[in-house]
This record gives sequence, C-alpha cells and structure tokens, in this order.
Amino acid sequence: MSQCALCKIDSNLCDSHIVPEFVFKGLYDENHRFMGVTGTGNKGWKYLQKGIREKLLCQNCEQFINEKYEIPFQNEWLNKQTFPDKVSESYFAKYDYAVLKLFHLSVLFRASVSTLPTFRQVSLGKHQEIIRQLLLSRDPGKLDQYPIVAFAVLNNIKEVEKRLITMPLATKVDGHTVYAQVFCGVMWWISVSSHTNRFFQEAGLRESGAITFISIPWSEIGVMQEAKNALNRSHH
Repeated sequence: MSQCALCKIDSNLCDSHIVPEFVFKGLYDENHRFMGVTGTGNKGWKYLQKGIREKLLCQNCEQFINEKYEIPFQNEWLNKQTFPDKVSESYFAKYDYAVLKLFHLSVLFRASVSTLPTFRQVSLGKHQEIIRQLLLSRDPGKLDQYPIVAFAVLNNIKEVEKRLITMPLATKVDGHTVYAQVFCGVMWWISVSSHTNRFFQEAGLRESGAITFISIPWSEIGVMQEAKNALNRSHH
C-alpha cells in the first residue's frame, strides 16, 4: 500500500493516467499507436502505445477525478464537438469555467506528482498543495488563481491539428512560471504564480467561461517566444 497523491490516504493505487485516455482517441493509427512529442516542440517524435500511466491515485480518487473533472470536460469539449476544425486569427467561445479550469488543474496536478521523465518539467512547489485542495473541494479558484490562456494549433493546411499531443513544458512569461501542453487541437497555458498575472487574466479564460483562442502554426510550438509574440500581438 502507498499514499494516494490526492487524498493522502494509504491505499492500493491504480494505474492512473496523467493525461486522460480520451484525449488520445483520434490520435491512434491502424496499429493503435500515435505520434507523441517527446522532445521540445515538433522535434523528438516517438510512437507510443497508450496514454502514459503511473500508480498515483486510490480507486476512490481515480473515480472522483474521472466523474467530476474528466467526464464533464469530455462532454463539454469533445462530445459536443464545440471546437471548430478551422480557425483564422482567433476564435471566441464560451465554456463552463469550472469544468474547463478544474480539468486542466487536475492534469497539471498529476503531472507535478508524477515521477515519470515525460513530466519532469512540471514542479508546482507550494502550489501543488493549493491545487490539491482546490481539486478536493471542486473549487476552480478565482480568476487570478492559475489563469489559463489558449492557442489554436494550426497545421500546414491551416486546419486545427487535433492529432498532436506534447509533454508539458515550463517557461517564463513576465516573471510568471507558465506550463504549456498541447492536446485536443489547443496549446493550453496555465500561469502558476504567487502574484497576479494580469496579462493572463485579461487574455485568457474568464469566470463567465468566455475565452479567445489565438491561432499559432504548429511549426512554432517548440519556439515558446513565438507564442508569446502571438499573445502580445493579440493584446495590442
């Protein structure tokens, strides 16, 4: 028996997905493999058989995460097919604030507690415990807590590239630590900081659920500065 990363109770742990399995659907080829990015950006391609798993959560917490965060996001994002296949310079939409934010915090939390090399860049420090408490209480936090900015990832024919997934990368934006990961056709950025990131608050997910997705070519994903420039351009 080991301690569950979420509830902190000693229990038999499940093989927990860091990124949920449903995110990988649509990526598989005829041999049930998909192309995953294992290095920075569009370099370091490698075939993977399945979403990466690790013994992290007890059965109760595994079910809790699935029912409260994964299924609602899957219904909101994938089942309703609310995100378009084509985006020009930007795309405005409205989603459920709590559903979108808590799902992403649940993925970020699991990446932080993971010991796997794929998630080595995610280290939340004191924020890991704060996010753990938010998840347990089903509290998405206020707008200034862990704001999310999103980029629509476009392929060479200007379509949203929904077959791409990357490991989470860490960078700095205006002195704030930001974690970026691509899946479901979007590069998601989460700002993790003890002081307010007003830039992310204004450009990202609002408490009303409103969010603007700024388009960026997939060839620029590995160059974080390009994404920063795109965000700056949208802000002026």
